[in-house]
Amino acid sequence: MSKKRMTLHEKNLLRMKWKSQPHSTYAELGVWAAHEFKLLNPPTKSAICKILKKQDVERNDVKTKKNDSSVRFLTIENELSSWVLTCEAKRVSITSDLIKQQAEAFCNVHEIPVQSRLVFSNGWLEKFQKHHGFTSKIQHGEARSACKDAVDNGRKAMLDLTAGYNSRDVFNMDETAYFYALAPHRSITRNSLPGLKKSKKRITIALTTNATGTDMIEPLFIGKSKKRRCFRGQESQVLGIRYTSSKKAWMNSQIFNSYLDDLNKSMVMQDRKILLLVDNVSSHKLATDLTNVELKTLPPNTTAYLQPLDAVIIAAFKAKIKKKQLEYALRQVNGVLSGR
Repeated sequence: MSKKRMTLHEKNLLRMKWKSQPHSTYAELGVWAAHEFKLLNPPTKSAICKILKKQDVERNDVKTKKNDSSVRFLTIENELSSWVLTCEAKRVSITSDLIKQQAEAFCNVHEIPVQSRLVFSNGWLEKFQKHHGFTSKIQHGEARSACKDAVDNGRKAMLDLTAGYNSRDVFNMDETAYFYALAPHRSITRNSLPGLKKSKKRITIALTTNATGTDMIEPLFIGKSKKRRCFRGQESQVLGIRYTSSKKAWMNSQIFNSYLDDLNKSMVMQDRKILLLVDNVSSHKLATDLTNVELKTLPPNTTAYLQPLDAVIIAAFKAKIKKKQLEYALRQVNGVLSGR
């Protein structure tokens, strides 16, 4: 039965024919191929030319490469499964992001080129967990709510407040807690892990920016220690960090007013008058009037919905911290597993 196309193996045979008879014309090679491989029509001269220019790739070679790749990734998944089980046995909580990081690390060990690697996506992770019988165990959760009328009224009040200012002169400040020693609240395992004591070590980070995103004030870090060990005896200013301390590593009125004084001085130098929106909490009480900063608080119980920094900026800031934390955590997890 005649066919229209040559297989990869037949193309390689054609190349071998041409190498053994280099003086053959493309027309002669086409006639030979049509007869030898039972083709409906001889390949055109341009088709013959393209075939001869390509590298010799046997179908078996292609299959071998695919099989080798599959075997390597199967090996990595098996190693990854063993790693997760070892973490579970040692009661080390691990997250989906840590598993993805470790998968990349195993690829590095096996010297798999980046362009040949699987994409360790959420879809891949879901299949990996299902195949090996892992599930994500949640340990705790939280929720918050607010009255819809309060949110709607608060949104209208904010629009009225900001109406008299240019967008670049409307600023928002918010604090976020960073529990840097807190174990993940979920862990991917086969069996539930016993509860871990939650570390309360924290720092508070105050972020301030304007509505257009053109003015981002240097973050303020608040810790418990006046001189943190990680500073290694250096002053925070030398390290390029704006840092202060309080008894519980929280924002308080003294720190808040000092922060506002510095902000006001900066606006005086720029000859600008700005509106600063903050949460309605006890620490956000103004001690003295400011010449160039008008302070306004968001309505009570609405900050989860109306706080601009809560929407995107704090999440983006924490995502950058999380990436660094994951790299550090992976080194620590593997250190525990190796007994270091």
